Amino acid sequence: MKAAIICNGSIQDYDSCKEKLQQVDKIICADGGTRHVYHMNITPDVIIGDLDSSRGEYIEYYKSKNVPIIQFNAEKDKTDTHICLEFAMEHCDEILLLGATGSRLDHTLGNISILKLAADKGKIACIADENNEVYVVKDGIKLLGNKGDLLSLLPLSSKVEGINLEGVYYPLQNAVMEIGNPYGVSNVFKESMVSLNIETGYMIVIRSRD
Repeated sequence: MKAAIICNGSIQDYDSCKEKLQQVDKIICADGGTRHVYHMNITPDVIIGDLDSSRGEYIEYYKSKNVPIIQFNAEKDKTDTHICLEFAMEHCDEILLLGATGSRLDHTLGNISILKLAADKGKIACIADENNEVYVVKDGIKLLGNKGDLLSLLPLSSKVEGINLEGVYYPLQNAVMEIGNPYGVSNVFKESMVSLNIETGYMIVIRSRD
């Protein structure tokens, strides 16, 4: 099963977002993400969070729709998105996070870092916005794209070893990447499918377009 988590960050293109949501089995709304689902006229399967960033009118509207609401205390050690991801992983093997990037760099980086939780459990989790798809990989991944798409690899752990990358303009074989030497930025899709495998470490993988 595939789940989508709607977060409180930036979603510029609601039409594109709604197309993505048609391909999932479960829609989870993280607190302030209610503003997005409300304006898209979408009813989520559940709303999760401390409800400190969602307008009361949205909450009341979805209560009238009998949408389950799982509320947490605002004084907690996990973000609402973190809690939603853990919930999604209990039910689904693939998770799409929308509205997980935006002007709050701390939230964006935090959301990227929690993708490691999915990698550790063998789940596929992706943060997607209008220009990027972001994954955290510990073993390997195959990505479909268009020739000319940009692909960047950034180590999440201090060192990533045994990197093998095929289908790009600059392939890699048994390569090593370390934090502080970002030579994996702005590679280019040469084929419609790119294959990445790594032996040790965690890698942030970003497919982008300008």
